[in-house]
Amino acid sequence: MAVTLLLLCVTSLSITANAQDVTTVPNNQIMNELSLLRAMVTMLQDQMADIKTTLLNNTNRQMLCPTQDGSKQQVNQKDCYDVQKSGSKTSGVYTVYPPGEGSGVQVYCNMDVEGGGWLVIQKRDNGHVDFYRTYSEYEAGFGNKSDEHWLGNRYIHEITSSGDYELLVILEDFQKHVKTAQYSHFQVGSATDSYKLDVSGYNGTAGDSLIFDHNGKPFSTHDADHDSSSTNCAQVHHGGYWYSSCLKSNVNGQWGKADLTGITWGSYENWRMYVLKHTEMLIRPVHRS
Repeated sequence: MAVTLLLLCVTSLSITANAQDVTTVPNNQIMNELSLLRAMVTMLQDQMADIKTTLLNNTNRQMLCPTQDGSKQQVNQKDCYDVQKSGSKTSGVYTVYPPGEGSGVQVYCNMDVEGGGWLVIQKRDNGHVDFYRTYSEYEAGFGNKSDEHWLGNRYIHEITSSGDYELLVILEDFQKHVKTAQYSHFQVGSATDSYKLDVSGYNGTAGDSLIFDHNGKPFSTHDADHDSSSTNCAQVHHGGYWYSSCLKSNVNGQWGKADLTGITWGSYENWRMYVLKHTEMLIRPVHRS
């Protein structure tokens, strides 16, 4: 409607100019018509901005938005596999819309590993981000999506409960040796269940240090002790995790610490204390078409 209105105004001005010898049109009339045209352009710009806002907030969320690599991204995409299906092939930060969320959430999509389409829910690499956080911080997420971060238990639950998801854990030591642990099933429970872990189907080179001792456990932090130990495992091991009594892995521990508070994956080095430099947890739908 706004576009039609502007075209009518421009046509009207054009007819006026053609109907008269330009040399006979008073200057003040020309200035008035130019002012009117400018006003109509401004009005159109305002209306287009309103339309864009309405479309972005529309509940069907079917509008296509440009991504960082120039492709188009549907606003109803709930994970990085959806982002990849839309044509985005570059690893980076994208906006997805987890089921149950009223707005978009920024996530890091890894398009390079194992065929791409992986959504990163955790990353450690350099110690830039402190992972000794409160329960509410782990629930909401923290850190830099392009660097070290925890996505947020709330979003991990909403995404993984919307379908069947697999988990890939990438582990690297300070000597640049890389091992992986992949799980064919991964889901995190709701806030009511304290974001309980449900994981199975191990395969990989790092050994299983997640099903063993952590499966079925609620999430614990230093200010919300849900573990089965007589001690507060989150305090002892300086992190937030699905502790039992207490752990076989601790990827959210202190970066660079070669002790009980450090970043560990027990089976990585035959169950001896071994600190890791880099950890990354990525999820992707199991059923992809």
